Amino acid sequence: MKNHPLIVLVIVLMTVACSQPASAGSGEEIFLSESPPRGHSHGKSRGGEQGHSEHRAAPVKKFYLNTHAISDNAAAYVLRPDGTMTKGTLSHGEDGWSVTFDTRPLDSSMDGVFNVYIVDREVVDQTLLLKVAKMNMINHSCDWGHKYKYDTERLTPKSINEIPLEITAGGLWDGYFHTKTMSGDTLTFTVLHEGKAVEGAKVKVSTQTGWTKELKTDSRGKGTFQLIRDYYPESWDDFNSRKRGNFLVTAEYELAESGEYSGNQYNKVRLITTFPWKYNPQRNEYTSYAYGISVATVFACVTGFGIFLHRERRKRRYREADLDEKA
Repeated sequence: MKNHPLIVLVIVLMTVACSQPASAGSGEEIFLSESPPRGHSHGKSRGGEQGHSEHRAAPVKKFYLNTHAISDNAAAYVLRPDGTMTKGTLSHGEDGWSVTFDTRPLDSSMDGVFNVYIVDREVVDQTLLLKVAKMNMINHSCDWGHKYKYDTERLTPKSINEIPLEITAGGLWDGYFHTKTMSGDTLTFTVLHEGKAVEGAKVKVSTQTGWTKELKTDSRGKGTFQLIRDYYPESWDDFNSRKRGNFLVTAEYELAESGEYSGNQYNKVRLITTFPWKYNPQRNEYTSYAYGISVATVFACVTGFGIFLHRERRKRRYREADLDEKA
């Protein structure tokens, strides 16, 4: 099949978009990523072993912020799978701001999901701006023996009451702490203000390919959306069932409160929080292709065998002719 110019252009644009972290695009939110932000690392990907945040029992994990612009009040917090709290280390280098934290001991006691937060506060134009970047990181190794598989406590998404605004989501990982999100899935997120559900929070979902959806949370603080199916390679030969896309959920909420922070007066509080996650192509997109190949192979074999039998039956057997020379 010949390539249509428009199709080629769309594929190129999608490829370029997928090379960058998803962004809600407001310019005010901060979010965490496994790779340095655009334009850093001199054009190279320096995520290293942080390129994948699960199935690797590395003693230290490192994530990057999307911006250089955070205040001196910014701090990092980590909720570990066993329920203990610790602080992350914020540092600034050639890749911008990053947070590192300890995942030791390297055994099943740390098997599960980490909550990583960066919280930043500052007063801008008499508004107290609270920005929260949150990331869930799966820490898991099959070599640990799956001691906590199907453990309800460890599988349940956690939140921290002291965090000004955060997003939680269920169904993103399975009972073995493997990421299971796929394109086409229907996902439900909950927005919490200091541990309590927020009604009417503005929520925006944005994928790497530029698809966005906006909604408001209901009385339970929940918002639901179906993740778009956006992976369409040029040919099936190029299909990669392990290809991962990223999306970013951003929530905003305002409070009519006044006060003082760091010597600055404010008459309104604005809260912005983000939650990035990843997803694979829908399984039936490639299993149906595999089934199709299997059916076609079986059909070809059966057809070939049938033709062989048909030809064998049509063959005339050789008969010897006994000529009697005396006759």
